[in-house]
Amino acid sequence: MATRACGPHTFNAIQPKITQDTLKQDGFGGWKQVLDHCNEETFDAIFQFNDYLIIQIDTDASEIAPYNVAKNDNSGHAKSQYRLHCEIKHRLLKNVPRGCRKKYSSRIIFAICHNEIECWLLPLYHTGAAACKTTNCIYTLNRALSKKNLPGIPDKDKNCDMAQKAYRNILKQIRKPADVEHLAACSHGCAMFLEGLYMIKKGEEQ
Repeated sequence: MATRACGPHTFNAIQPKITQDTLKQDGFGGWKQVLDHCNEETFDAIFQFNDYLIIQIDTDASEIAPYNVAKNDNSGHAKSQYRLHCEIKHRLLKNVPRGCRKKYSSRIIFAICHNEIECWLLPLYHTGAAACKTTNCIYTLNRALSKKNLPGIPDKDKNCDMAQKAYRNILKQIRKPADVEHLAACSHGCAMFLEGLYMIKKGEEQ
């Protein structure tokens, strides 16, 4: 979870916290912690000092309690990215009391990653169907990085120095809005996140 304070480029990490010296997460962060932070007390505290809240969560563990969002429908078919995104958004908001939900709904942006956030990055290295994969994304991404003699992302520790270096190399390719739009073309979750950011920009320009 992260927030944007008053000013166009100020972000405050809520959960997990980010250390000031190493810019790494301080302590464990995961979907359970995200759900725990979706409550009235936390939201009231966040919006005292911040304009917006970004909630980022992956769908890979969505079927585990208490996340409890099935990936397949009653017929056993995989749900569309659109449907899964909607159901997970609804699940996150279930933890927030109705009054708080109504109060802050226009100030919450969701970054819901179908499977894992590395899936959003595949269009930087692949085209066609491979760019829009939603399974084995970190493996596919690491193979592409290896072919370019770039460090890969350790799937067991995405917070280590090697992972940080890999992410920095990847993000160098995202320099302008068109680059982000290219990523969003392959992922409903990324597209919805981008739409949320555009709504903020539109509101501030009015």
